[in-house]
Amino acid sequence: MSRKTKTVPLSKISDIQAALKKKAATPKNISLQNLVHSLAKPIQDMLDAGYGYEDVSEVFQGHGVDVAASGIRTYHRKAVTTIEQLGTETSAETSAEKSPELNGSSEATPPIEQDASLPEPVTKSSPTTSKTTRAKKTPDSDNIKSQFNLTDRSSL
Repeated sequence: MSRKTKTVPLSKISDIQAALKKKAATPKNISLQNLVHSLAKPIQDMLDAGYGYEDVSEVFQGHGVDVAASGIRTYHRKAVTTIEQLGTETSAETSAEKSPELNGSSEATPPIEQDASLPEPVTKSSPTTSKTTRAKKTPDSDNIKSQFNLTDRSSL
């Protein structure tokens, strides 16, 4: 007795492929850190409305996700920092792409790569820095310096 070969219509291939991609895009389980990261905006909205991380934790626990308020706070702060960094990088790239005249040419400038022979950029000035190169200390000067990649190339 021979087996009958099963056939599938070609039109089903795209449907099956779409279903597989959809399933692959949403894993069955997600880590708590990724969960909080994906819900960072609604969590921030709740915090802005006057609630605390304890209240957020209660919402999670109401849905069967047992996580402490301190864990949510830690993961949420990391998520907000990551989102802000990505937003800053994206806005800088977008503004450079939209305004090529800022670069002095009509073509986009390729990203600058760090030369391996050069020393690593200095992020904070050392106490031995001379007064001629030391910037005036203002309350927000550390925050401003941390936003930009500054490299002292005066000795080159």
